[in-house]
Amino acid sequence: MAVLEDAEQEQLPPKKKAQSEEDKRRKKIVPGSLMKALMRPGGGESTPSEGDQVIYHCTVRTLEGVVVESSRSEYGGKGIPIRHVLGKSKLLLGLLEGIPTMLKGEVAMFKMKTQMHYGEEDCPVRVPSSVPKDDELHFEIELIDFSKVKVVSDDLGVLKKVMKEGQGWESPREPYEVKAWISAMTGDGKLLLSHTEEPYFFTFGKSEVPKGLEMGIGTMAHEEKAVIYVTSQYLTESPLMPVVEGHEEVQFEVELVHFIQVRDMLGDGRLIKRRLRDGKGLVIFNITVVDIFCFILFSSLVCLLFSLLQYNSAILMPCSNHLKLLVVSYICIHLLYIY
Repeated sequence: MAVLEDAEQEQLPPKKKAQSEEDKRRKKIVPGSLMKALMRPGGGESTPSEGDQVIYHCTVRTLEGVVVESSRSEYGGKGIPIRHVLGKSKLLLGLLEGIPTMLKGEVAMFKMKTQMHYGEEDCPVRVPSSVPKDDELHFEIELIDFSKVKVVSDDLGVLKKVMKEGQGWESPREPYEVKAWISAMTGDGKLLLSHTEEPYFFTFGKSEVPKGLEMGIGTMAHEEKAVIYVTSQYLTESPLMPVVEGHEEVQFEVELVHFIQVRDMLGDGRLIKRRLRDGKGLVIFNITVVDIFCFILFSSLVCLLFSLLQYNSAILMPCSNHLKLLVVSYICIHLLYIY
Protein backbone atom coordinates (compact mmCIF):
# COMPACT_ATOMS: atom_id res chain seq x y z
CA MET A 1 0.00 0.00 0.00
CA ALA A 2 2.84 2.37 0.90
CA VAL A 3 4.54 1.58 -2.40
CA LEU A 4 1.38 2.55 -4.32
CA GLU A 5 1.13 5.82 -2.37
CA ASP A 6 4.77 6.62 -3.14
CA ALA A 7 4.17 5.91 -6.84
CA GLU A 8 1.14 8.22 -6.87
CA GLN A 9 3.17 10.97 -5.23
CA GLU A 10 5.90 10.64 -7.85
CA GLN A 11 3.33 11.09 -10.63
CA LEU A 12 1.93 14.31 -9.18
CA PRO A 13 2.73 17.36 -11.33
CA PRO A 14 5.34 19.73 -9.88
CA LYS A 15 4.02 22.70 -7.96
CA LYS A 16 3.91 25.91 -9.96
CA LYS A 17 6.35 28.57 -8.82
CA ALA A 18 4.58 31.49 -7.21
CA GLN A 19 4.45 34.52 -9.47
CA SER A 20 6.47 37.52 -8.36
CA GLU A 21 4.92 40.98 -8.22
CA GLU A 22 7.03 41.98 -11.21
CA ASP A 23 5.68 39.06 -13.27
CA LYS A 24 2.13 40.10 -12.40
CA ARG A 25 2.90 43.65 -13.51
CA ARG A 26 4.41 42.46 -16.79
CA LYS A 27 1.20 40.62 -17.66
CA LYS A 28 -0.57 43.98 -17.89
CA ILE A 29 1.70 45.22 -20.70
CA VAL A 30 -0.08 45.72 -24.02
CA PRO A 31 1.65 45.97 -27.42
CA GLY A 32 2.70 49.50 -28.35
CA SER A 33 2.74 50.83 -24.78
CA LEU A 34 6.56 50.90 -24.65
CA MET A 35 8.70 52.00 -27.61
CA LYS A 36 12.51 52.27 -27.69
CA ALA A 37 14.72 54.45 -29.92
CA LEU A 38 18.51 54.02 -29.83
CA MET A 39 20.30 57.37 -29.45
CA ARG A 40 23.85 56.13 -28.82
CA PRO A 41 25.02 52.51 -29.06
CA GLY A 42 26.64 50.85 -26.08
CA GLY A 43 29.61 48.52 -25.83
CA GLY A 44 30.01 44.82 -25.22
CA GLU A 45 27.45 42.08 -25.62
CA SER A 46 25.98 41.59 -22.14
CA THR A 47 22.92 43.33 -20.76
CA PRO A 48 21.70 43.69 -17.15
CA SER A 49 19.86 40.80 -15.53
CA GLU A 50 18.04 40.20 -12.26
CA GLY A 51 20.27 40.85 -9.26
CA ASP A 52 22.46 43.37 -11.10
CA GLN A 53 22.93 46.88 -9.84
CA VAL A 54 22.27 49.36 -12.64
CA ILE A 55 23.68 52.90 -12.56
CA TYR A 56 22.05 55.33 -14.95
CA HIS A 57 21.00 58.90 -15.66
CA CYS A 58 17.34 59.57 -16.42
CA THR A 59 15.68 62.60 -18.00
CA VAL A 60 11.89 62.69 -18.39
CA ARG A 61 10.26 64.89 -21.03
CA THR A 62 6.78 65.51 -22.32
CA LEU A 63 6.10 64.72 -25.98
CA GLU A 64 6.60 68.47 -26.62
CA GLY A 65 10.16 68.22 -25.26
CA VAL A 66 9.65 69.92 -21.89
CA VAL A 67 11.90 68.45 -19.17
CA VAL A 68 9.80 67.57 -16.11
CA GLU A 69 12.32 65.51 -14.14
CA SER A 70 16.02 64.67 -14.44
CA SER A 71 18.96 63.31 -12.51
CA ARG A 72 21.33 65.50 -14.56
CA SER A 73 22.55 68.80 -13.11
CA GLU A 74 22.15 70.65 -16.44
CA TYR A 75 18.41 69.99 -16.23
CA GLY A 76 18.03 70.97 -12.59
CA GLY A 77 18.82 67.57 -11.08
CA LYS A 78 21.38 66.73 -8.40
CA GLY A 79 23.90 65.34 -10.89
CA ILE A 80 24.02 62.01 -9.06
CA PRO A 81 23.33 58.90 -11.17
CA ILE A 82 20.46 56.67 -10.07
CA ARG A 83 21.25 53.24 -8.62
CA HIS A 84 18.80 50.36 -8.57
CA VAL A 85 19.03 46.59 -8.14
CA LEU A 86 16.98 44.72 -10.72
CA GLY A 87 14.49 42.41 -9.05
CA LYS A 88 14.76 44.18 -5.68
CA SER A 89 14.36 47.94 -6.17
CA LYS A 90 11.01 49.57 -6.92
CA LEU A 91 11.01 50.55 -10.60
CA LEU A 92 8.59 51.99 -13.12
CA LEU A 93 7.21 49.23 -15.32
CA GLY A 94 8.69 50.81 -18.45
CA LEU A 95 12.17 50.89 -16.91
CA LEU A 96 11.74 47.38 -15.55
CA GLU A 97 11.27 46.22 -19.13
CA GLY A 98 13.52 48.69 -20.91
CA ILE A 99 16.78 48.79 -18.93
CA PRO A 100 17.51 45.02 -19.31
CA THR A 101 17.62 45.58 -23.11
CA MET A 102 20.50 48.09 -22.88
CA LEU A 103 24.26 47.72 -23.20
CA LYS A 104 26.80 49.50 -21.01
CA GLY A 105 27.23 53.10 -22.19
CA GLU A 106 24.09 53.02 -24.31
CA VAL A 107 21.72 55.99 -24.48
CA ALA A 108 18.11 55.21 -25.41
CA MET A 109 14.80 57.03 -25.52
CA PHE A 110 11.75 55.16 -24.25
CA LYS A 111 8.30 56.39 -25.19
CA MET A 112 5.86 55.22 -22.52
CA LYS A 113 2.12 55.28 -22.34
CA THR A 114 0.69 56.27 -18.98
CA GLN A 115 0.30 52.67 -17.71
CA MET A 116 4.04 52.08 -18.21
CA HIS A 117 5.19 54.92 -15.95
CA TYR A 118 3.67 56.80 -13.01
CA GLY A 119 0.12 56.31 -14.29
CA GLU A 120 0.25 52.56 -13.65
CA GLU A 121 -2.39 51.30 -11.25
CA ASP A 122 -0.78 50.84 -7.82
CA CYS A 123 2.53 52.22 -9.12
CA PRO A 124 5.23 51.37 -6.53
CA VAL A 125 7.18 54.57 -7.24
CA ARG A 126 6.19 57.93 -5.76
CA VAL A 127 4.91 60.37 -8.37
CA PRO A 128 6.91 63.65 -8.49
CA SER A 129 4.69 66.72 -8.40
CA SER A 130 6.23 68.03 -11.63
CA VAL A 131 5.34 64.92 -13.68
CA PRO A 132 2.00 64.71 -15.58
CA LYS A 133 1.29 61.06 -14.86
CA ASP A 134 -1.72 60.91 -17.20
CA ASP A 135 0.31 61.85 -20.30
CA GLU A 136 2.63 59.87 -22.54
CA LEU A 137 6.24 60.64 -21.66
CA HIS A 138 9.75 60.26 -23.07
CA PHE A 139 12.39 58.72 -20.77
CA GLU A 140 15.98 59.32 -21.88
CA ILE A 141 18.20 56.72 -20.19
CA GLU A 142 22.01 56.56 -20.19
CA LEU A 143 23.18 53.23 -18.78
CA ILE A 144 26.50 54.14 -17.15
CA ASP A 145 27.34 50.76 -15.63
CA PHE A 146 25.89 47.52 -14.30
CA SER A 147 27.34 44.70 -12.23
CA LYS A 148 26.57 41.96 -9.74
CA VAL A 149 26.34 43.16 -6.15
CA LYS A 150 25.89 41.66 -2.72
CA VAL A 151 22.91 43.06 -0.84
CA VAL A 152 24.25 43.77 2.65
CA SER A 153 21.13 45.43 4.11
CA ASP A 154 17.60 44.35 3.18
CA ASP A 155 16.53 47.92 2.44
CA LEU A 156 19.36 48.22 -0.15
CA GLY A 157 21.01 50.95 1.91
CA VAL A 158 24.31 49.05 1.84
CA LEU A 159 25.51 47.21 -1.26
CA LYS A 160 28.88 45.68 -2.11
CA LYS A 161 30.50 45.29 -5.52
CA VAL A 162 33.51 42.96 -5.49
CA MET A 163 36.46 44.25 -7.52
CA LYS A 164 38.93 41.52 -6.52
CA GLU A 165 38.11 38.27 -4.74
CA GLY A 166 39.71 37.74 -1.34
CA GLN A 167 41.48 34.79 0.26
CA GLY A 168 39.98 32.33 2.72
CA TRP A 169 36.51 32.16 4.21
CA GLU A 170 36.76 34.26 7.37
CA SER A 171 35.41 37.82 7.61
CA PRO A 172 36.00 40.40 10.36
CA ARG A 173 33.45 40.80 13.12
CA GLU A 174 33.23 42.36 16.57
CA PRO A 175 35.73 42.87 18.22
CA TYR A 176 38.30 42.08 15.47
CA GLU A 177 41.04 44.59 14.68
CA VAL A 178 40.98 45.61 11.02
CA LYS A 179 43.52 47.23 8.71
CA ALA A 180 42.28 48.45 5.32
CA TRP A 181 42.94 50.94 2.54
CA ILE A 182 39.85 53.17 2.41
CA SER A 183 38.86 55.99 0.09
CA ALA A 184 35.45 57.62 -0.27
CA MET A 185 33.64 59.73 -2.82
CA THR A 186 30.17 61.15 -3.30
CA GLY A 187 27.69 59.74 -5.78
CA ASP A 188 28.72 62.37 -8.34
CA GLY A 189 32.43 61.51 -8.04
CA LYS A 190 33.77 64.13 -5.60
CA LEU A 191 36.60 62.78 -3.42
CA LEU A 192 35.82 62.89 0.32
CA LEU A 193 38.77 61.06 1.84
CA SER A 194 41.74 58.96 0.81
CA HIS A 195 44.26 57.04 2.90
CA THR A 196 47.31 56.76 0.67
CA GLU A 197 50.20 56.83 3.16
CA GLU A 198 49.17 53.90 5.31
CA PRO A 199 46.09 51.67 5.82
CA TYR A 200 43.40 52.78 8.25
CA PHE A 201 43.29 50.78 11.50
CA PHE A 202 40.10 50.33 13.51
CA THR A 203 38.38 47.97 15.92
CA PHE A 204 35.23 46.34 14.59
CA GLY A 205 32.12 47.21 16.60
CA LYS A 206 33.55 50.38 18.18
CA SER A 207 31.84 52.87 15.80
CA GLU A 208 35.22 53.96 14.45
CA VAL A 209 33.92 53.90 10.85
CA PRO A 210 30.41 54.67 9.50
CA LYS A 211 27.87 51.94 10.25
CA GLY A 212 27.21 51.06 6.60
CA LEU A 213 30.92 50.80 5.81
CA GLU A 214 31.44 48.47 8.76
CA MET A 215 28.51 46.30 7.63
CA GLY A 216 30.08 46.01 4.19
CA ILE A 217 33.56 45.23 5.51
CA GLY A 218 31.96 42.53 7.65
CA THR A 219 31.23 40.58 4.45
CA MET A 220 34.78 40.83 3.05
CA ALA A 221 37.57 38.27 3.05
CA HIS A 222 41.30 38.81 3.50
CA GLU A 223 42.83 40.85 0.62
CA GLU A 224 39.43 41.40 -0.99
CA LYS A 225 38.89 44.67 -2.82
CA ALA A 226 35.38 46.08 -3.14
CA VAL A 227 33.25 49.17 -3.59
CA ILE A 228 30.68 49.59 -0.80
CA TYR A 229 27.70 51.82 -1.59
CA VAL A 230 26.22 53.43 1.54
CA THR A 231 23.12 55.63 1.66
CA SER A 232 22.52 58.40 4.20
CA GLN A 233 20.68 56.33 6.83
CA TYR A 234 23.83 54.22 7.31
CA LEU A 235 26.27 57.16 7.32
CA THR A 236 26.99 57.61 11.01
CA GLU A 237 29.63 59.98 12.38
CA SER A 238 32.98 58.37 13.21
CA PRO A 239 36.70 59.19 13.54
CA LEU A 240 37.09 58.21 9.87
CA MET A 241 34.31 60.60 8.75
CA PRO A 242 33.47 63.18 11.45
CA VAL A 243 31.03 64.99 9.13
CA VAL A 244 28.40 63.02 7.20
CA GLU A 245 25.56 65.54 6.88
CA GLY A 246 24.65 66.62 3.39
CA HIS A 247 25.64 63.35 1.74
CA GLU A 248 22.81 61.25 0.33
CA GLU A 249 25.21 58.51 -0.69
CA VAL A 250 28.90 57.70 -0.32
CA GLN A 251 30.89 55.13 -2.27
CA PHE A 252 33.74 53.57 -0.29
CA GLU A 253 36.54 51.78 -2.10
CA VAL A 254 38.04 49.30 0.35
CA GLU A 255 40.96 46.90 0.18
CA LEU A 256 41.03 44.66 3.25
CA VAL A 257 44.73 44.35 4.06
CA HIS A 258 44.51 42.31 7.24
CA PHE A 259 42.38 41.65 10.29
CA ILE A 260 43.32 40.22 13.65
CA GLN A 261 41.02 37.83 15.41
CA VAL A 262 40.05 39.00 18.88
CA ARG A 263 37.73 36.77 20.89
CA ASP A 264 36.08 36.87 24.29
CA MET A 265 36.80 33.32 25.43
CA LEU A 266 34.47 33.25 28.44
CA GLY A 267 31.84 35.71 27.26
CA ASP A 268 32.26 38.11 30.18
CA GLY A 269 35.44 39.99 29.24
CA ARG A 270 37.71 38.23 31.76
CA LEU A 271 39.73 36.32 29.16
CA ILE A 272 40.40 37.89 25.76
CA LYS A 273 42.33 36.10 23.02
CA ARG A 274 44.16 38.17 20.39
CA ARG A 275 45.71 36.27 17.49
CA LEU A 276 49.33 37.38 16.99
CA ARG A 277 50.13 35.25 13.96
CA ASP A 278 47.89 33.31 11.59
CA GLY A 279 48.22 29.54 11.70
CA LYS A 280 48.29 27.12 8.78
CA GLY A 281 45.49 24.99 7.36
CA LEU A 282 41.74 25.43 7.19
CA VAL A 283 40.69 23.86 10.52
CA ILE A 284 40.88 26.32 13.40
CA PHE A 285 41.46 24.99 16.92
CA ASN A 286 39.72 27.85 18.62
CA ILE A 287 37.25 26.62 21.22
CA THR A 288 35.63 28.20 24.23
CA VAL A 289 33.98 26.81 27.33
CA VAL A 290 30.62 26.99 25.57
CA ASP A 291 32.06 25.09 22.59
CA ILE A 292 33.28 22.30 24.87
CA PHE A 293 29.94 22.11 26.68
CA CYS A 294 27.99 21.86 23.40
CA PHE A 295 30.38 19.22 22.04
CA ILE A 296 30.11 17.03 25.15
CA LEU A 297 26.33 17.39 25.28
CA PHE A 298 25.85 16.51 21.61
CA SER A 299 28.36 13.62 21.74
CA SER A 300 26.56 12.14 24.74
CA LEU A 301 23.24 12.42 22.94
CA VAL A 302 24.63 10.68 19.86
CA CYS A 303 26.00 7.81 21.96
CA LEU A 304 22.66 7.42 23.74
CA LEU A 305 20.62 7.33 20.55
CA PHE A 306 22.88 4.84 18.82
CA SER A 307 22.77 2.62 21.90
CA LEU A 308 18.99 2.67 21.69
CA LEU A 309 19.15 1.82 18.00
CA GLN A 310 21.14 -1.33 18.78
CA TYR A 311 18.38 -2.56 21.08
CA ASN A 312 15.51 -1.27 18.99
CA SER A 313 12.24 -3.06 19.69
CA ALA A 314 8.51 -2.49 19.39
CA ILE A 315 8.58 -0.57 22.65
CA LEU A 316 11.14 1.91 21.40
CA MET A 317 10.60 4.60 18.80
CA PRO A 318 11.05 3.77 15.11
CA CYS A 319 14.48 4.47 13.63
CA SER A 320 13.25 7.50 11.70
CA ASN A 321 12.05 9.12 14.93
CA HIS A 322 15.49 8.64 16.46
CA LEU A 323 17.02 10.50 13.56
CA LYS A 324 14.44 13.28 13.86
CA LEU A 325 15.23 13.63 17.55
CA LEU A 326 18.94 13.75 16.74
CA VAL A 327 18.46 16.54 14.21
CA VAL A 328 16.19 18.57 16.52
CA SER A 329 18.67 18.18 19.38
CA TYR A 330 21.51 19.28 17.14
CA ILE A 331 19.62 22.45 16.17
CA CYS A 332 18.68 23.22 19.78
CA ILE A 333 22.28 22.88 20.94
CA HIS A 334 23.47 25.25 18.23
CA LEU A 335 20.77 27.77 19.17
CA LEU A 336 22.03 27.52 22.73
CA TYR A 337 25.54 28.24 21.43
CA ILE A 338 24.38 31.30 19.45
CA TYR A 339 22.40 32.88 22.27
